[in-house]
Amino acid sequence: MSERGPIRVAGVGFVFDPVAEAVIRGVAPAGLELAFAERMQDMNEAVLYGSDVWLAVAPVTADMLARAERLRFIQKWGTGYDRIDVEAAARRGVGVAITAGANSTTIAEHTLALMLTVLRHVAGADRAVRAGRWDPAALRPLMHGLSGKTVGIVGFGNIGKALTRMLQGFGVTVLYNRRSGRDPEGDALNARFAEMPQLLAESDVVTLHCPGDAANRHMFAAPQFDAMKPGAVFINTARGSLVVEDDLVDALRSGRLLGAGLDVFAEEPLSSGSPLVDLDNVVMTPHVAGGIMDNIAPMARHAFGNILRFFNGEPLDPADVIVPAGTADKTD
Repeated sequence: MSERGPIRVAGVGFVFDPVAEAVIRGVAPAGLELAFAERMQDMNEAVLYGSDVWLAVAPVTADMLARAERLRFIQKWGTGYDRIDVEAAARRGVGVAITAGANSTTIAEHTLALMLTVLRHVAGADRAVRAGRWDPAALRPLMHGLSGKTVGIVGFGNIGKALTRMLQGFGVTVLYNRRSGRDPEGDALNARFAEMPQLLAESDVVTLHCPGDAANRHMFAAPQFDAMKPGAVFINTARGSLVVEDDLVDALRSGRLLGAGLDVFAEEPLSSGSPLVDLDNVVMTPHVAGGIMDNIAPMARHAFGNILRFFNGEPLDPADVIVPAGTADKTD
């Protein structure tokens, strides 16, 4: 790296607020020249398109890649790379990597929190107390437990497995489904593979942990919600594109579903005019499941480790590699 000068890294996205930026800079290794902006319009174009690396949260398009002649590597902050044009990156010879597993525990915790919040009607109880309504008898029929229930996990990667470990203390039955079929780790975690019709019919809670790729787009629509167990809870901390949102609204309004916990939406930010806003049986958070302060430094170290390995010509963890690229030219 000393031969080529500092590696220029530009990070754009809502996670790079001043507090997070200070933490990230505090763990940055020597040899990196860092620039951050929360919004694309706030990033100096000369800095962005003159960078060697993009630390990506905001979308990366083919047009952007065409302008970034110096760019060699895109490091996704997190794991969901559905807003990066990986085909365009591959055509340019630009490597793309994620931070596999870096936020799995964080997202699993948030998923569990949403499950309990919906089942126990915590948000509604909170609203009642704040409004001066102290009526436990009225709330009791709306409150349900998690213990002894069946939880269906759709997608059984790092996050699904982390959630399964957390659920073990609740005495639940865990069913899971994934495109590639049964996972040997499922047996060790006391989780049982189920085809989707069985999972939907038997689960009291269905939670999504799938990538937001084209193959999974709108995988949950009216037929899936109709097939779910009456009174079930639906959780999505994965991607809004997995769900036909209007069909979810219909299932919630009709009472077919008890409730939903959502951290992701078809359009973000969620419009104040969305019908979800008016539903009392929905708990919503603004795409923050993976974004706790405790995880900023570990995520940054993971990302910086990938960047340094790439520019040192060292192999990355295969789980992180989305688009492989040739060894970077250290002499520039």
